Amino acid sequence: MFVRNIAVSGALALMVALAGCGDRDNGGKTDESSAERVSEALDICAEGRGAFANAVCDNNTLVGLDNEVRETLVAESASVSDAGAAMLVQNQTRWREAARIACGIIDPESALTPEQTSCLESEFRARIEEAAGAVEQAGGYVFQRMEVVDATPVTAEAAEAVGLTGDDVPTAITRDIRFPRIDGPQTPQIQRFNELVAQSPQFALGDATNESLDYRIAFAGPELISVRFDSSSDTLGAAHGNTTSRAVNVLMREGRPLAEADVFRADAAWQDYLTQRAVAEITRQFREDGFVPPERDVRESATKPHLWLITEDGLVLLFPPYSFGAPYVMGGTEVTIPWRDLRPYLNPAAPAPVRAPA
Repeated sequence: MFVRNIAVSGALALMVALAGCGDRDNGGKTDESSAERVSEALDICAEGRGAFANAVCDNNTLVGLDNEVRETLVAESASVSDAGAAMLVQNQTRWREAARIACGIIDPESALTPEQTSCLESEFRARIEEAAGAVEQAGGYVFQRMEVVDATPVTAEAAEAVGLTGDDVPTAITRDIRFPRIDGPQTPQIQRFNELVAQSPQFALGDATNESLDYRIAFAGPELISVRFDSSSDTLGAAHGNTTSRAVNVLMREGRPLAEADVFRADAAWQDYLTQRAVAEITRQFREDGFVPPERDVRESATKPHLWLITEDGLVLLFPPYSFGAPYVMGGTEVTIPWRDLRPYLNPAAPAPVRAPA
Protein backbone atom coordinates (compact mmCIF):
# COMPACT_ATOMS: atom_id res chain seq x y z
CA MET A 1 0.00 0.00 0.00
CA PHE A 2 1.41 3.31 -1.03
CA VAL A 3 0.69 6.95 -0.37
CA ARG A 4 -1.50 8.48 -3.04
CA ASN A 5 -1.36 11.83 -4.80
CA ILE A 6 2.24 12.72 -3.98
CA ALA A 7 3.68 15.13 -6.50
CA VAL A 8 6.94 14.08 -8.14
CA SER A 9 9.14 16.54 -6.28
CA GLY A 10 12.89 16.95 -6.27
CA ALA A 11 13.10 14.46 -3.41
CA LEU A 12 11.27 11.75 -5.30
CA ALA A 13 13.21 12.44 -8.48
CA LEU A 14 16.44 11.98 -6.57
CA MET A 15 15.03 8.85 -4.96
CA VAL A 16 14.42 7.31 -8.38
CA ALA A 17 17.94 8.21 -9.45
CA LEU A 18 19.42 6.65 -6.32
CA ALA A 19 17.44 3.45 -6.79
CA GLY A 20 18.62 3.15 -10.36
CA CYS A 21 22.23 3.51 -9.33
CA GLY A 22 21.78 0.90 -6.62
CA ASP A 23 20.43 -1.61 -9.11
CA ARG A 24 23.30 -1.03 -11.51
CA ASP A 25 25.93 -1.38 -8.80
CA ASN A 26 24.30 -4.48 -7.26
CA GLY A 27 24.14 -3.03 -3.78
CA GLY A 28 27.08 -0.65 -4.15
CA LYS A 29 27.53 2.81 -2.69
CA THR A 30 28.55 5.87 -4.69
CA ASP A 31 28.42 9.64 -4.33
CA GLU A 32 24.72 9.41 -5.24
CA SER A 33 24.07 8.21 -1.69
CA SER A 34 26.49 10.56 0.04
CA ALA A 35 25.37 12.38 3.17
CA GLU A 36 25.01 15.58 1.19
CA ARG A 37 22.75 14.04 -1.45
CA VAL A 38 20.58 12.20 1.07
CA SER A 39 20.25 15.33 3.19
CA GLU A 40 19.20 17.26 0.12
CA ALA A 41 16.55 14.68 -0.74
CA LEU A 42 15.17 14.73 2.81
CA ASP A 43 15.06 18.52 3.14
CA ILE A 44 11.38 19.36 3.60
CA CYS A 45 12.13 23.05 3.12
CA ALA A 46 13.69 22.69 -0.31
CA GLU A 47 12.01 24.61 -3.10
CA GLY A 48 8.90 23.07 -4.63
CA ARG A 49 8.00 20.66 -1.82
CA GLY A 50 4.41 21.90 -1.61
CA ALA A 51 2.05 23.81 0.68
CA PHE A 52 2.17 21.35 3.59
CA ALA A 53 5.98 21.42 3.54
CA ASN A 54 5.84 25.20 3.62
CA ALA A 55 3.52 25.09 6.64
CA VAL A 56 5.98 22.84 8.47
CA CYS A 57 8.90 25.08 7.55
CA ASP A 58 7.06 28.15 8.84
CA ASN A 59 6.79 26.56 12.29
CA ASN A 60 10.09 26.60 14.18
CA THR A 61 9.22 23.63 16.37
CA LEU A 62 8.02 21.42 13.53
CA VAL A 63 10.89 22.18 11.19
CA GLY A 64 13.33 21.61 14.05
CA LEU A 65 11.85 18.18 14.74
CA ASP A 66 11.83 17.28 11.05
CA ASN A 67 15.48 18.28 10.81
CA GLU A 68 16.28 15.97 13.73
CA VAL A 69 14.68 13.12 11.80
CA ARG A 70 16.60 14.17 8.71
CA GLU A 71 19.96 14.23 10.51
CA THR A 72 19.32 10.81 12.01
CA LEU A 73 18.39 9.29 8.66
CA VAL A 74 21.44 10.84 7.01
CA ALA A 75 23.59 9.15 9.66
CA GLU A 76 21.77 5.85 9.09
CA SER A 77 22.31 6.13 5.32
CA ALA A 78 26.07 5.83 5.79
CA SER A 79 25.58 2.09 6.38
CA VAL A 80 23.51 1.33 3.28
CA SER A 81 23.90 1.24 -0.49
CA ASP A 82 22.57 3.66 -3.08
CA ALA A 83 19.35 1.66 -3.26
CA GLY A 84 19.10 1.58 0.52
CA ALA A 85 19.55 5.34 0.76
CA ALA A 86 16.83 5.84 -1.83
CA MET A 87 14.49 3.70 0.25
CA LEU A 88 15.21 5.74 3.37
CA VAL A 89 14.11 8.83 1.46
CA GLN A 90 11.06 7.05 0.09
CA ASN A 91 10.01 5.81 3.52
CA GLN A 92 10.30 9.27 5.07
CA THR A 93 8.42 10.97 2.23
CA ARG A 94 5.53 8.54 2.58
CA TRP A 95 5.57 8.85 6.36
CA ARG A 96 5.23 12.64 6.22
CA GLU A 97 2.21 12.38 3.95
CA ALA A 98 0.54 9.81 6.18
CA ALA A 99 1.26 11.93 9.29
CA ARG A 100 -0.41 14.91 7.61
CA ILE A 101 -3.62 12.98 7.00
CA ALA A 102 -3.54 11.23 10.39
CA CYS A 103 -3.43 14.65 12.06
CA GLY A 104 -6.54 15.76 10.19
CA ILE A 105 -4.87 18.02 7.63
CA ILE A 106 -6.96 16.87 4.70
CA ASP A 107 -6.33 19.91 2.53
CA PRO A 108 -2.54 20.45 2.33
CA GLU A 109 -3.19 24.07 1.34
CA SER A 110 -5.00 24.89 4.60
CA ALA A 111 -3.38 26.63 7.56
CA LEU A 112 -2.54 24.43 10.54
CA THR A 113 -4.81 24.65 13.57
CA PRO A 114 -3.30 24.46 17.09
CA GLU A 115 -4.67 20.92 17.45
CA GLN A 116 -3.14 19.82 14.17
CA THR A 117 0.18 21.40 15.06
CA SER A 118 0.21 19.61 18.41
CA CYS A 119 -0.59 16.33 16.69
CA LEU A 120 2.26 16.80 14.22
CA GLU A 121 4.68 17.62 17.03
CA SER A 122 3.79 14.35 18.72
CA GLU A 123 4.15 12.39 15.47
CA PHE A 124 7.50 13.99 14.63
CA ARG A 125 8.92 13.35 18.12
CA ALA A 126 8.02 9.68 17.87
CA ARG A 127 9.55 9.56 14.40
CA ILE A 128 12.92 10.76 15.73
CA GLU A 129 13.18 7.63 17.87
CA GLU A 130 12.06 5.41 15.00
CA ALA A 131 14.60 6.90 12.61
CA ALA A 132 17.46 5.76 14.84
CA GLY A 133 16.48 2.14 14.17
CA ALA A 134 16.08 2.38 10.41
CA VAL A 135 19.25 0.33 9.86
CA GLU A 136 20.37 -2.57 12.04
CA GLN A 137 23.51 -4.67 11.79
CA ALA A 138 23.32 -8.25 13.05
CA GLY A 139 24.96 -11.55 12.18
CA GLY A 140 27.11 -10.00 9.48
CA TYR A 141 24.11 -8.52 7.65
CA VAL A 142 22.85 -4.97 7.26
CA PHE A 143 19.09 -4.99 7.77
CA GLN A 144 17.10 -2.00 6.59
CA ARG A 145 13.58 -1.35 7.81
CA MET A 146 11.09 -1.18 4.96
CA GLU A 147 7.89 0.77 5.59
CA VAL A 148 4.54 0.81 3.86
CA VAL A 149 2.75 3.70 5.56
CA ASP A 150 -0.53 5.26 4.51
CA ALA A 151 -3.57 7.08 5.87
CA THR A 152 -6.97 8.10 4.58
CA PRO A 153 -9.59 10.38 6.20
CA VAL A 154 -12.63 8.81 7.86
CA THR A 155 -15.65 10.10 5.95
CA ALA A 156 -18.94 11.01 7.56
CA GLU A 157 -20.61 8.26 5.53
CA ALA A 158 -18.19 5.61 6.80
CA ALA A 159 -18.67 6.71 10.42
CA GLU A 160 -22.44 6.81 10.08
CA ALA A 161 -22.47 3.33 8.59
CA VAL A 162 -21.05 1.87 11.82
CA GLY A 163 -22.95 4.16 14.19
CA LEU A 164 -20.11 6.47 15.21
CA THR A 165 -20.76 10.15 15.84
CA GLY A 166 -19.08 13.20 17.31
CA ASP A 167 -15.85 12.66 19.23
CA ASP A 168 -16.09 8.91 18.68
CA VAL A 169 -15.19 9.35 15.00
CA PRO A 170 -11.44 8.95 14.45
CA THR A 171 -9.63 11.34 12.15
CA ALA A 172 -8.17 8.74 9.82
CA ILE A 173 -7.66 5.10 9.01
CA THR A 174 -3.96 4.28 9.12
CA ARG A 175 -1.72 1.40 8.17
CA ASP A 176 1.91 0.91 9.02
CA ILE A 177 3.55 -2.22 7.63
CA ARG A 178 7.22 -2.85 8.43
CA PHE A 179 9.59 -5.63 7.42
CA PRO A 180 13.35 -6.10 7.06
CA ARG A 181 15.41 -6.01 3.90
CA ILE A 182 19.04 -7.08 3.70
CA ASP A 183 21.00 -4.30 2.02
CA GLY A 184 24.23 -4.62 0.08
CA PRO A 185 25.18 -6.99 -2.74
CA GLN A 186 22.04 -8.81 -3.81
CA THR A 187 23.20 -12.43 -4.02
CA PRO A 188 20.56 -15.03 -4.94
CA GLN A 189 20.36 -16.06 -1.27
CA ILE A 190 19.83 -12.50 -0.04
CA GLN A 191 17.32 -11.79 -2.78
CA ARG A 192 15.40 -14.89 -1.72
CA PHE A 193 15.41 -13.81 1.94
CA ASN A 194 14.10 -10.39 0.97
CA GLU A 195 11.31 -12.02 -1.03
CA LEU A 196 10.31 -14.35 1.82
CA VAL A 197 10.09 -11.65 4.49
CA ALA A 198 8.45 -8.92 2.38
CA GLN A 199 5.00 -8.08 3.75
CA SER A 200 1.90 -6.56 2.20
CA PRO A 201 -1.24 -5.01 3.74
CA GLN A 202 -4.07 -7.44 4.37
CA PHE A 203 -6.75 -4.76 4.03
CA ALA A 204 -7.55 -2.09 1.47
CA LEU A 205 -7.97 1.44 2.77
CA GLY A 206 -11.61 1.21 1.75
CA ASP A 207 -12.06 -1.59 4.30
CA ALA A 208 -11.87 1.08 7.06
CA THR A 209 -9.44 -1.04 9.05
CA ASN A 210 -6.39 0.26 10.89
CA GLU A 211 -3.51 -2.12 10.34
CA SER A 212 0.00 -2.32 11.75
CA LEU A 213 2.78 -4.87 11.50
CA ASP A 214 6.25 -4.70 13.04
CA TYR A 215 9.15 -7.10 13.28
CA ARG A 216 12.17 -8.08 15.35
CA ILE A 217 15.27 -10.00 14.24
CA ALA A 218 15.47 -12.87 16.74
CA PHE A 219 18.59 -14.48 15.26
CA ALA A 220 20.84 -13.81 12.30
CA GLY A 221 23.72 -15.99 11.16
CA PRO A 222 25.27 -17.46 8.02
CA GLU A 223 22.93 -20.45 8.06
CA LEU A 224 19.65 -19.08 9.36
CA ILE A 225 17.76 -15.85 10.02
CA SER A 226 14.68 -15.84 12.28
CA VAL A 227 12.28 -12.90 12.21
CA ARG A 228 9.30 -12.31 14.48
CA PHE A 229 6.28 -10.42 13.13
CA ASP A 230 3.60 -8.91 15.38
CA SER A 231 0.49 -7.50 13.75
CA SER A 232 -2.72 -5.83 14.82
CA SER A 233 -5.85 -4.64 13.07
CA ASP A 234 -9.08 -2.97 14.13
CA THR A 235 -12.04 -2.18 11.94
CA LEU A 236 -14.01 1.03 12.35
CA GLY A 237 -16.85 0.39 14.79
CA ALA A 238 -15.69 -3.12 15.80
CA ALA A 239 -15.94 -4.19 19.44
CA HIS A 240 -12.21 -4.92 19.64
CA GLY A 241 -9.18 -5.29 17.44
CA ASN A 242 -7.21 -8.40 16.59
CA THR A 243 -3.57 -9.19 17.22
CA THR A 244 -1.38 -12.06 16.15
CA SER A 245 2.26 -13.14 15.96
CA ARG A 246 4.22 -15.41 13.67
CA ALA A 247 7.76 -16.15 12.57
CA VAL A 248 9.58 -16.34 9.27
CA ASN A 249 12.69 -18.54 9.44
CA VAL A 250 14.90 -18.66 6.37
CA LEU A 251 17.68 -21.15 5.65
CA MET A 252 20.12 -18.78 3.99
CA ARG A 253 22.28 -21.27 2.09
CA GLU A 254 19.26 -22.95 0.52
CA GLY A 255 17.05 -19.89 0.28
CA ARG A 256 13.92 -21.53 1.68
CA PRO A 257 11.73 -21.50 4.79
CA LEU A 258 12.70 -23.68 7.73
CA ALA A 259 10.81 -27.00 7.87
CA GLU A 260 10.12 -29.46 10.69
CA ALA A 261 12.76 -31.93 9.47
CA ASP A 262 15.41 -29.19 9.52
CA VAL A 263 15.07 -28.98 13.31
CA PHE A 264 13.87 -32.36 14.60
CA ARG A 265 14.65 -36.02 13.91
CA ALA A 266 11.81 -37.76 12.14
CA ASP A 267 12.01 -40.77 14.50
CA ALA A 268 11.85 -38.66 17.68
CA ALA A 269 8.60 -37.94 19.51
CA TRP A 270 9.31 -34.21 19.43
CA GLN A 271 5.65 -33.30 18.91
CA ASP A 272 4.72 -34.92 22.22
CA TYR A 273 7.59 -33.25 24.04
CA LEU A 274 6.81 -29.76 22.75
CA THR A 275 3.16 -30.20 23.63
CA GLN A 276 3.83 -31.41 27.16
CA ARG A 277 6.33 -28.63 27.88
CA ALA A 278 3.99 -25.98 26.50
CA VAL A 279 0.93 -27.25 28.40
CA ALA A 280 2.87 -27.25 31.66
CA GLU A 281 4.30 -23.75 31.10
CA ILE A 282 1.03 -22.17 29.95
CA THR A 283 -0.76 -23.72 32.94
CA ARG A 284 1.86 -22.16 35.21
CA GLN A 285 1.52 -18.75 33.50
CA PHE A 286 -2.26 -18.69 33.95
CA ARG A 287 -2.43 -20.41 37.34
CA GLU A 288 -4.19 -17.45 38.97
CA ASP A 289 -6.92 -17.64 36.32
CA GLY A 290 -7.40 -21.36 36.88
CA PHE A 291 -6.85 -21.97 33.17
CA VAL A 292 -5.44 -25.24 31.80
CA PRO A 293 -5.00 -25.22 28.02
CA PRO A 294 -6.51 -28.07 25.99
CA GLU A 295 -3.70 -30.34 24.86
CA ARG A 296 -5.14 -30.61 21.35
CA ASP A 297 -5.07 -26.84 20.82
CA VAL A 298 -1.56 -26.51 22.21
CA ARG A 299 -0.27 -29.31 20.02
CA GLU A 300 -1.82 -27.75 16.92
CA SER A 301 0.15 -24.55 17.45
CA ALA A 302 3.34 -25.87 19.06
CA THR A 303 4.17 -28.10 16.11
CA LYS A 304 3.86 -25.44 13.39
CA PRO A 305 7.19 -24.01 12.08
CA HIS A 306 5.61 -20.61 11.32
CA LEU A 307 5.10 -20.26 15.09
CA TRP A 308 8.71 -21.15 15.96
CA LEU A 309 11.12 -18.37 16.77
CA ILE A 310 14.76 -19.41 16.67
CA THR A 311 17.03 -17.70 19.20
CA GLU A 312 20.59 -18.23 20.39
CA ASP A 313 19.38 -19.85 23.60
CA GLY A 314 16.36 -21.86 22.57
CA LEU A 315 13.18 -22.44 20.64
CA VAL A 316 10.38 -19.95 21.33
CA LEU A 317 6.88 -21.30 20.68
CA LEU A 318 4.52 -18.47 19.79
CA PHE A 319 0.89 -18.75 20.86
CA PRO A 320 -1.19 -15.89 19.41
CA PRO A 321 -4.66 -15.16 20.83
CA TYR A 322 -7.14 -18.02 20.23
CA SER A 323 -4.30 -20.46 19.40
CA PHE A 324 -4.16 -22.36 22.72
CA GLY A 325 -7.79 -22.65 23.74
CA ALA A 326 -7.98 -19.46 25.82
CA PRO A 327 -10.55 -16.69 25.36
CA TYR A 328 -9.36 -13.62 23.47
CA VAL A 329 -9.31 -11.48 26.60
CA MET A 330 -6.38 -13.56 27.90
CA GLY A 331 -4.31 -12.52 24.89
CA GLY A 332 -1.39 -14.52 23.54
CA THR A 333 1.68 -16.00 25.17
CA GLU A 334 4.92 -17.78 24.37
CA VAL A 335 6.95 -20.65 25.72
CA THR A 336 10.76 -20.87 25.51
CA ILE A 337 12.50 -24.26 25.59
CA PRO A 338 16.33 -24.21 25.86
CA TRP A 339 18.23 -26.10 23.17
CA ARG A 340 19.91 -28.23 25.86
CA ASP A 341 16.51 -29.64 26.80
CA LEU A 342 15.72 -30.40 23.16
CA ARG A 343 18.98 -32.21 22.35
CA PRO A 344 17.48 -35.73 22.32
CA TYR A 345 15.02 -34.67 19.63
CA LEU A 346 17.14 -32.44 17.38
CA ASN A 347 18.41 -33.21 13.88
CA PRO A 348 22.24 -33.40 14.16
CA ALA A 349 22.45 -31.58 10.81
CA ALA A 350 20.21 -28.72 11.95
CA PRO A 351 21.43 -25.20 11.19
CA ALA A 352 23.14 -23.13 13.85
CA PRO A 353 22.10 -22.18 16.49
CA VAL A 354 19.82 -25.24 16.68
CA ARG A 355 22.53 -27.89 16.55
CA ALA A 356 24.95 -28.38 19.38
CA PRO A 357 28.25 -26.44 19.09
CA ALA A 358 31.10 -28.49 17.63
